[in-house]
Amino acid sequence: MSSNFLQVLKAIHHSLSLGLKYLDGTIRYLLAIGMGLIMFAVVFHVCGRYFIGKTYMGTMELVRYIMIWVAMLGAAAAFGAKEHVAITFFQSRMPETAWFWLNFAGNAILCLFLFAMIYGGFVISLRNLNQTSLGMQISMFYPYLAIPIGGCIMVPYILSDILHNFIQLISRGRRKEMNT
Repeated sequence: MSSNFLQVLKAIHHSLSLGLKYLDGTIRYLLAIGMGLIMFAVVFHVCGRYFIGKTYMGTMELVRYIMIWVAMLGAAAAFGAKEHVAITFFQSRMPETAWFWLNFAGNAILCLFLFAMIYGGFVISLRNLNQTSLGMQISMFYPYLAIPIGGCIMVPYILSDILHNFIQLISRGRRKEMNT
């Protein structure tokens, strides 16, 4: 591989990493807001039940919908922090090239799953566009929209990981060529 190709890959990865850094901050901010809203809604619901004797029907529905969004955004944040489920048991027991291809295959399968999740999530969201929730009287489109948006946020993290591993593999190969 030419040196220029490697430099282009590094530049693309650097730009993608910078964008993902800002996305991480935004996701963490939204997660903090979501968790705060969940806490407020639960306290509001419990206080209303025990001190006033009445509750608003939509608070528990709001908690459920925000929890869906927090779960999807939290999964994306886990990808960004590389805290998602990873099998590293084999990494030290395999040659670097074999590990690269195994990791690449896993990421490719994960991308396919996420693309299916994005497509299916949009289809389900659009199907529920005219259905309204009982408590909050909002379109069910919005709670279901968390699935495709969460998938769309996770895909760039996986692509960044694939690109990073590809750059490392090329760099190691070049170093080995230079040493021989």
